[in-house]
Amino acid sequence: MGNLPGPKDNGFRGASWSPDGERIVFSSLAGALFEIPARGGDPKIILGKMLSGLTEPHFLPTDAGPEALVYQASASGGFQIWVLNLETGERSEVAPGSAPVYSRDGYLIHGPGEQGEGGLLALPFSLASLEPTGEAFPIAEDGQFATVARDGTLAYLDEPGDTARRTLIWRNRAGELIEAIGQPQPSMEDPTLSPDGQRIALSSGESGTRDIWVHDLIRSTKIRVTFDEGAEASPIWSPSGEDITYWNHGPRSRIRSKAADGTGEAVTLVESEQLILYSFDWSRDGRYLVYQQQSFIGVVESDIRYREFGPGGEAGEPVTFLSTPAEEGNPTLSPNGRFLAYVSDESGRNEIYVRPFPNGAGKWPVSLNRGRHLRWGSDGKELYYLEGNTMMVVSVSIEGVFTLGQPQQLFESSDLGVGGSTPAYDVSADGQRFVMIAPVEGEEAAPPKIRVVQNWYEEFRDRER
Repeated sequence: MGNLPGPKDNGFRGASWSPDGERIVFSSLAGALFEIPARGGDPKIILGKMLSGLTEPHFLPTDAGPEALVYQASASGGFQIWVLNLETGERSEVAPGSAPVYSRDGYLIHGPGEQGEGGLLALPFSLASLEPTGEAFPIAEDGQFATVARDGTLAYLDEPGDTARRTLIWRNRAGELIEAIGQPQPSMEDPTLSPDGQRIALSSGESGTRDIWVHDLIRSTKIRVTFDEGAEASPIWSPSGEDITYWNHGPRSRIRSKAADGTGEAVTLVESEQLILYSFDWSRDGRYLVYQQQSFIGVVESDIRYREFGPGGEAGEPVTFLSTPAEEGNPTLSPNGRFLAYVSDESGRNEIYVRPFPNGAGKWPVSLNRGRHLRWGSDGKELYYLEGNTMMVVSVSIEGVFTLGQPQQLFESSDLGVGGSTPAYDVSADGQRFVMIAPVEGEEAAPPKIRVVQNWYEEFRDRER
């Protein structure tokens, strides 16, 4: 075991008591498992960053086998359950699934392996072999995040899917609501304005089955653009405004492009079986596509790469722009293509930085107190980003020597907390308005409930083991 690593690991989630109550095991946001004495002390690594998204560790009982943990790790487009034998250090994959806990009836209770799917399943599981002994079956349609007491009492969060609709809105630089625009739609994320400012592309749907939609602000209509297998999100417009580029997480992770009117076939620009591809941006001349890639096998990495396209659309080989021990993402090119802004946790927390593009030599810190979800103003004179739910702006100069001013607060809004892998807002060409997503007035999602079930297995006792 090693000592607690650097400051970027100082974010933790998911915790489980050891069977004797003497230790607590938990996961770091950077993708490692730790344990700490229950009475206090220094955390120690028990499993390094071998898989990305390594979370939700849970101690298995020790009365029927070796001391072991089950935990969740990300995979391409979903989640896998793994088991770690703490006596031998051996790790093995159990089954697709998420957030596993053990029930003394002989089952792992867990969520589904596919992103966007809900419900709880029970997987027959042997403590002696640390392997499944049958097929998983559903036990709670809307259940999440289960816990099981020693007497078999099951408790879980019962949270039906959010069917409340959202709407697009304009806010001014003071955060004041100007008007609602477009058509309401369930579960909107990732809004981005077309170059002419007359259309907005966004993603909508459950996280595992999201699609790209386009809202026409002039005609107040919307169309569905993508029908790919898996989930599509993070739309950006091509410089001409004729196409939309987006990521597709299905059997493979891909960055694709398709006509904004939904016609024709999508074209794959970048794809990978061993990397997850996320946010990206085009240079204004259509020459460069920059994007974020994250590994899910081996040591966790999140780097920025780019691909150069010729006048006829011929693609060069992907080139690594930035690869460090830190996590980098949200790459955004300046309007003149000379600078790239991005988010990095190299300081121990997410901050905004700018580097020259494409050589990357030199670096300027932009944010001072955390920063995420950045946008570059269309004239290149301002950088926008979020500090929590506060909209921030920094004046910059991209002509000649790069210079920047002090960050300034514009407004705070809970609407900026909408999820998504790209910013929950976009900025009009004149920098005076922000398009955002807000709940439709009077439509609220049903509140979640905690359900407690005694002797949960009785209802399913007739199932084969």
